[in-house]
Amino acid sequence: MDSIKVVQELDCDYLWVDRHCINQDPKDPDKGEQIQRMDEIYSQACFTIIDAAGVDCTSGLAGVNLPRQSDPVQRYAQVNGVNLTYLGTPPAEKIRSSRWASRGWTYQEGILSHRRIFFTNEQVIFQCNNMTCLESFDIPMSILHQIKAPNLKMKPMLRDFEPLVLADNNLGSHLMEFSKRDLTYDKDSLNAFLGILNVYRREKDYFHFHGNPFQGEKRCMINAWYHIEPGTRKADFPSWSWTGWKGAIKMTSYENPDHDVKLVTEAEGPITLDEYKTACKENPPQEIKPAIEMTGKMTTLSFELIKWGSESILRNRDINEPTIQDGPWAILPITTDITCYSFLYLDNEALAGLYQFKLPIIVLEFGTISQDHNLIILVLREKGDHFERVGLITSRDAFKYGNKEKDNQPKPTVYKDKGRGWMTRALIPKPEDPIWEQELKKETIVLK
Repeated sequence: MDSIKVVQELDCDYLWVDRHCINQDPKDPDKGEQIQRMDEIYSQACFTIIDAAGVDCTSGLAGVNLPRQSDPVQRYAQVNGVNLTYLGTPPAEKIRSSRWASRGWTYQEGILSHRRIFFTNEQVIFQCNNMTCLESFDIPMSILHQIKAPNLKMKPMLRDFEPLVLADNNLGSHLMEFSKRDLTYDKDSLNAFLGILNVYRREKDYFHFHGNPFQGEKRCMINAWYHIEPGTRKADFPSWSWTGWKGAIKMTSYENPDHDVKLVTEAEGPITLDEYKTACKENPPQEIKPAIEMTGKMTTLSFELIKWGSESILRNRDINEPTIQDGPWAILPITTDITCYSFLYLDNEALAGLYQFKLPIIVLEFGTISQDHNLIILVLREKGDHFERVGLITSRDAFKYGNKEKDNQPKPTVYKDKGRGWMTRALIPKPEDPIWEQELKKETIVLK
């Protein structure tokens, strides 16, 4: 009822509410069509009403029929003759801490809407794509509105002032933010993000397969991501896709792949991403398995669980370098004297307690072309006639000749010298190839 009252007060004729306007029966054919068009629904709305104070749909809108919290005593201080007044919780903090900001389905609602009205328990906040207005600020709209402001990119962004930061157009950034959100049903992993994917397809020629995007002109799938902390498997989606996991992810480089990806059809054999893109434009293929065929350099690596509190001190460690993590580390021999150890970011905790183990790997990127020399390795496990994803190894400049500068090598990579023990940086002689690379062989596998 509160939303109806807001719509009437703002002189609008219609209100669209997802839980009521989309038939929730999974067998209803219109439900899938509506979900596919969420980008149109939000982007074409006059405005979107956002309850940033309640915990569910029964809470009501603060300040409409539901009373706001009582106004605290307004604090102020005078500094050099200027009165500084406390205006309440910063909007960004208020919105980020709301239940609305933790839900997966509301992510595209906030990003794709052109105008948003946030109802908090302190004030109402209006945000469009060019300005933000707060009840607690008395600032002329001509100053706030920035659509024609010169040198807009040079203006500082008041991140505490903006309820949502809208400037980032990187699809990888959206994937990382969305992966932090909660979903009641695992099967909604893809549907709740389809609106974002549709916008990127329309505006930037991105396509996707089970949520993993690829840009038409670059012909590579964005699959070089890892879990910051071990996640939880979602059985409704494949292990190689971010949709198959619950837990926050972080993107790495995906611009210069050293592997090839094809999609597996039921009857016609593997097809390229270009062929899939063409089929999507004409008549989307109906019989494609939730699997990808990967071709690249493979080998088997050894891993070791290391707890650094029990290890001897790391040499040449800078005081500003981050703390090195306990956990599984991949063993990558460089020369007969120097071995590189790179941290394995596990997708789940199934292997977290093993002291030593071996697993197959495929190199996604060697880093010979990229500016940061990113080495990216996908760690797998074999399951019958296919492989599944286990985790990711990512390292920068780990095997660069003469790697001795402290800013060349960020964690999580360390070295072990036979004569000197553990080091955070190593003076690497120039071999033909690191020993571990000499064991690589080109293979084609199916990943599910």
